[in-house]
Amino acid sequence: MAHDLEITNGQARFAYSGEIPWHRLGKKMQGLQTLDAMLEAAQADYEVILTKVAAVDDEGNFILDKNGNAIIIEDSRATIRNNGDGTYNPLATVGTRYEVRQNSEVMERALAVVGATKGDAVIDTCGVLRGGSRFFSTIDLGTLVIDPMGVNDRIARYLVVSTGHDGIWPIRYANTDIRAVCNNTVIMGLKQAQRTFTARHTRNVDTAFQDANEALRISVEWAKQFKETAESMLAIPVPLGSAALDKVIDKVFPAKKDETDRQRKNRNEINALVRALYVNERNGKNYGFNGWSVYNSIVEYLDHHRTDDKKALAEASMDDNSWVTRKKLETQNAVLALV
Repeated sequence: MAHDLEITNGQARFAYSGEIPWHRLGKKMQGLQTLDAMLEAAQADYEVILTKVAAVDDEGNFILDKNGNAIIIEDSRATIRNNGDGTYNPLATVGTRYEVRQNSEVMERALAVVGATKGDAVIDTCGVLRGGSRFFSTIDLGTLVIDPMGVNDRIARYLVVSTGHDGIWPIRYANTDIRAVCNNTVIMGLKQAQRTFTARHTRNVDTAFQDANEALRISVEWAKQFKETAESMLAIPVPLGSAALDKVIDKVFPAKKDETDRQRKNRNEINALVRALYVNERNGKNYGFNGWSVYNSIVEYLDHHRTDDKKALAEASMDDNSWVTRKKLETQNAVLALV
């Protein structure tokens, strides 16, 4: 799984607090950080400049018109990174409607959406992708606790922020439980986000930003709905060996008409694996034999234990139209139908 982090002088332009990411790159910070501190640690506090585009020959010399002036490509612009030391890096060519929004500005807007300021220590990760043409960060929104007086299952909540300086990747804020630590996790977070706000880098971006809070409803709505659904599943008893467990598994992984011996064997193997996951410490052993544990057992199978390579598993989880995503919704509905 490629991380796509920019590497400068052997150092990844990435900083994080808490758990070490899978790629084991970047600068480790002590706890959540303020915006300025994290941008500096990730070397993400650079300035992006919008310039005109001139025609050059194969040797890099300007092509001149009859008056000796460089020929300008009028319907194109370029984004360039100012490194602050007198050097610059080309990022991309963009359209004439493109407007630059600095990484810091995009982050300040995101912090305002969640009711924080750049002086609040709420930033969990921050990174630069694809040679500086893209940027991402994770704002920690606090942990969602399912049944605090009972099983006390804790689910992380984040706002994943991403923006591009390439004319392709828009500004995106995504309300998700996936922590962004690389390009693939940014995409995964966007795909699995409960709510996403998107704004293009055009002149109307300021107007669009005004709608971000309503689009995301970060404060309570999503968390309340998810918590209610989870606790509804938690309240449904599903004893080991019960008909209720059989009913959910058979609904999500049904026998096919004219099923072959091979298909029957595969289905029986899935059935056995889901049952084994149901009793482990991540599910029934710690959280009881109930609908919430059934749901998480099947999701664990779909995301991690199917017979496929890691890349295919990750892509299926990232795709909100995939068979895997549909199966997760089927599982939730099948569990809730037990009532």
